[in-house]
Amino acid sequence: MMLESEGATAGHKEPMSDDITEDRPDPDALLAAVQKEEAAKQRGRLKIFFGAAPGVGKTYAMLRYGLDEMNKGRDVLIGVVETHQRSDTQALADALPQLPLREAQHRNVTLKEFDLDAALQRRPGLLLLDELAHSNAPGSRHQKRWQDLEELLDAGIHVATTVNVQHLESVNEVVRAITGVQVRETVPDRVIAEAEELTLVDISDTDLLQRLKEGKVYLGERGERAMANFFRKGNLIALRQLAMRIAADRVDLELRQFNAENPEDSKSGGVRERLLVAIGMYPEDEHLVRAGYHLATALRCPWIVVHVDTPRGLLQKPEEQAWLWSHLHLAERLGAETVRLTGVDVAAEILAYAELRDVTQILVGQAQGLRRYIWWWPGSLLGKLLNRRRRMDVVVHPLPLKKAVSEESLERSRQYLGMTISPEQRRQRNRALAIGAGLGIGLSLLALALNPLLGLPSVFLLYLVGTVGTALHYGRWPSIIALSSALVTFYAFGLSRGLPATLGSLVTFGIILALAVLISQLVARSREQENMARMRERRARNLYTLVQALSRLRSAPEILTTAAEQIHSTLGLSTAFWLPAGADDGLPLRLLPEDTDLGEQRDGLQSAAVWVFQHGRPAGMGTDTLSGLPALMLPISAGERVLGVMMVSDVEIRRTPADWLRYMETITRLVAVALESARTFQRRSEADLHLQLERMQSALLSAVSHDLRTPLTTILGSLGTLERLHGTLPEAEQQQLIRDIRTETERMSQTMERILRVAALLSGGAELHKEWVPLTDILGSARRERQSLCA
Repeated sequence: MMLESEGATAGHKEPMSDDITEDRPDPDALLAAVQKEEAAKQRGRLKIFFGAAPGVGKTYAMLRYGLDEMNKGRDVLIGVVETHQRSDTQALADALPQLPLREAQHRNVTLKEFDLDAALQRRPGLLLLDELAHSNAPGSRHQKRWQDLEELLDAGIHVATTVNVQHLESVNEVVRAITGVQVRETVPDRVIAEAEELTLVDISDTDLLQRLKEGKVYLGERGERAMANFFRKGNLIALRQLAMRIAADRVDLELRQFNAENPEDSKSGGVRERLLVAIGMYPEDEHLVRAGYHLATALRCPWIVVHVDTPRGLLQKPEEQAWLWSHLHLAERLGAETVRLTGVDVAAEILAYAELRDVTQILVGQAQGLRRYIWWWPGSLLGKLLNRRRRMDVVVHPLPLKKAVSEESLERSRQYLGMTISPEQRRQRNRALAIGAGLGIGLSLLALALNPLLGLPSVFLLYLVGTVGTALHYGRWPSIIALSSALVTFYAFGLSRGLPATLGSLVTFGIILALAVLISQLVARSREQENMARMRERRARNLYTLVQALSRLRSAPEILTTAAEQIHSTLGLSTAFWLPAGADDGLPLRLLPEDTDLGEQRDGLQSAAVWVFQHGRPAGMGTDTLSGLPALMLPISAGERVLGVMMVSDVEIRRTPADWLRYMETITRLVAVALESARTFQRRSEADLHLQLERMQSALLSAVSHDLRTPLTTILGSLGTLERLHGTLPEAEQQQLIRDIRTETERMSQTMERILRVAALLSGGAELHKEWVPLTDILGSARRERQSLCA
């Protein structure tokens, strides 16, 4: 009975303990919520006036809102507004104070742009910023106005702005399919998601067409062209539906946020979904990324965009690498996590990573045209995913036939990736092809000389050996050129005369040629895998060398100088660093190594480094911020704190691998760890020094107390003797006692003088005057003083 009672009690208590544990709030979640709330309080608020098309009244509604807020006593300022010569809109704009526009020169044309620095200095209570998707003039700090908006919000300035539905990044393809117009200026969807308030400004398509006819949207021929193209009735109806759907998704997002913040009021539950989107280097995969965004939004789940680099894929031409970067960059703008894996079997790598990340659905694309009929082929990605055992679902999305990448986007991608083929690389490639062609001719000449001795089978084996050797040393295409030239010269030199014209001999001839091509391809593939393994090993060795070099250093200048030397010696990149000049880890910044020559660009590069240090985001070449600079700035971050900025020069960037940016970010993290380690070591050294000083002070006080107590005891004893025996002591003894009192008083005075000097030295208020003193004088003085004490 006792055991049963204890067992029942124990069995009853354990569920209660589990319930208490489950009901206990997560400390990390509470801390994250508090930090998020504090960041939201410091960040400016965003209000967006959203519409289906130009002319629905977004700018008018924004100005009306600003005027109402100003009448309530709020400090309202127009940053930039486009009235398009509409009288009612212009009247509202004239009633509000407006920030002067800055002038920018571009191709001998003066452009007027929004003055971001003036707005940050003015700091109004509410800033009105029209046409958020606008592209800034070349030379501006940011390429897009929505990036100006983010800096304004980070500075704590409240902003109201306007956006049309066709400018949203996620629906760019949908708008192009509806209207037939490719919209170049886009805004990331996260800007809409982060807005505190979204106001849908809507009018019927009939009223909008009437406004267009009356010239209230566009004037003259521009309005007629708009009615004939973009502003067709069917387009407007579809755009209105799209805008309303996005507004409804916004309301749904607010509901989800409310349920997340108030779980007691939410009845939803179930398994957490996670989506993985597998993309390649095809231009039409951009459509797959947008489809993944919409599917993840509908599922209300996080999503990952994955690309697997194969040995062949790593050596693709710059255009295909630029397409891949464009897809990854788009996914990041849409809020996805991007991952690049490496391996030979793409499907196996995707499934293994999906298992690791607990993915519930995998989204892959199905090509159109002839490729869609071979999806079941075992070698295709879709076929491998469907045929292998897995725990997640596979979602197939049809891809368009062909998608071209704009030259502007392609050039920006090439610039970002540094994929400009140098003349030397082009000469090496052409030289390899020429060597392949010459080798094929040489093989035929050798076969012509040896044909009477060897026979046709040996000639074919000679071609086979030559093709394989060319593939081994020069690659796939030179080997194909060698085989082609050998076949041409085989018939040109008359070597085929002895070939029997039977079906069996022709089949033998074809098999040998196919075998040569197959072996050359396998050899080229093995060579690519070897290059890929060598690349991995080189990068790992470079990182290990950098870590080993940095781990031995204990000062920031040594760490940064060594890092710059290691990066230049291993990667061929010229780097410099900007670090806080003061001890408070703030501005201004100083350049290390100090002998780095920046020339006339120093002021601009320093301003860019200050911006990166303050905002913790990359800037410079290849980014959307200060892209005209001849360098890339990467923040050196340790957690949420920015320790400094790493600068990579423009000339050296063009020689780096395609995925150099992530590699350089890894290097910045290693440098940040080394700087933090050096700072920790310095603090520990300072703490040890303070501890030693305290010990020395304790020892000094102990010695000083002894040196002061001895003369004080002598003085007090002599004075007591004189006081008690004043009338009985002989005169000579009294004088001796007085001399002892004077001697001990002088000794105590000397001790106090030494104490004051030591205190001045410790406080830094005294200056040492060093001079040579004979050691015999010091020893003699110490001996005489000791003898006087012992007498």
